Amino acid sequence: MGSTQFWIRTGNSLLKAERFLRRLFPRKASNASIADRNYSFNNERNIRALTVNDQLDGRSTGVSSLKLGDTVMKNSGCEVIATYNALLLYGKQVSVAGAAKRFEENGCLVRFPFVRYGALGVNPYDIGQIVASYGVNCSTASVEQMCEPGIYILSYWNDARLLSGIHTIAVHTRNGMCYMYNYTMKGNTGFGVFPSAFVKTFRDSYVTGYKLR
Repeated sequence: MGSTQFWIRTGNSLLKAERFLRRLFPRKASNASIADRNYSFNNERNIRALTVNDQLDGRSTGVSSLKLGDTVMKNSGCEVIATYNALLLYGKQVSVAGAAKRFEENGCLVRFPFVRYGALGVNPYDIGQIVASYGVNCSTASVEQMCEPGIYILSYWNDARLLSGIHTIAVHTRNGMCYMYNYTMKGNTGFGVFPSAFVKTFRDSYVTGYKLR
């Protein structure tokens, strides 16, 4: 095993361990309080009915200033945005504020000592349960499987360093192309590539992925 794969597998194992411990010691009251507080703020922006691709600057939607945990989505909201985008593409009525609330009240944000709550975003292994809460069946999918027509959510490491961080995107594969939403985190449209380039880009940095059914 090369050093890149070693660090990626180590990182994936840490995420699974964090999820296990967080579910073992839930903080339901705290989660509900944070979710309600942030929803009141986020819902005033009322982002719905259009895909979000501007996480960093918020020029098109204003999403960058929305709250998640004790921080803002510019820093760590990609899992929420990816889930919102995928559900929207699937045909569900959904808002960014509503999606964030579901992740928060279900305690899906990563918790580590001495790290601001929300700064590390959502644990990607929790995405499936939130998709299911909208009444949408989903199953895990590999990068190769995402080249088949469908709507997906993909989480991957930014590079081989353990602390490089994870990015999560929505993918809509259609007409022989893989269209990625919020991939660059700037702009207002999806970004399309051929399936061969998609596999080459993400195969070795894969964390997890889901197909909406």
